[in-house]
Amino acid sequence: MNEQNTPKDTSLECTYLPGRSWPGASLYKSFKLGWQWRRLRWAVVAASEAAQGHEANGLPPGSREYQLLYRQVEDAMNNYCHAFGEDVELVKAKLPVISVLKRLATVQPPRPPTSRKSLTLIVAGLCVVATALISFLIGFGEGIAHFIAHLLGA
Repeated sequence: MNEQNTPKDTSLECTYLPGRSWPGASLYKSFKLGWQWRRLRWAVVAASEAAQGHEANGLPPGSREYQLLYRQVEDAMNNYCHAFGEDVELVKAKLPVISVLKRLATVQPPRPPTSRKSLTLIVAGLCVVATALISFLIGFGEGIAHFIAHLLGA
């Protein structure tokens, strides 16, 4: 009779987890994850093959084509990571081609020319010292020869 006074569970909270409410849900999720991983790998392979073709044709790093390919791969990778909760760095570690595409897509700053002044000064200094040393040795040799000739009475 006191049933009318007892609070009834009328909350709107859902007591089951979506996607796990039927027996084959984990198998379905596994297949879906595998399929999406293959799609990501196919996209990365297609982009890397295109980049290799551009590289073989002499396209310089940082060109628009490389940037477009890297953006396409990055979007596919971010979509995969967002959908399945994977870490972006983990996916980059599993697919090292992504870092190669990134390196090709970034504009390489030109290397400053190396200064050869110091090398030139070192070589010039060594030439001056060598000339002075050779002159000294020639003079010393002539002096010794003159001394020996004087001793022998010539």
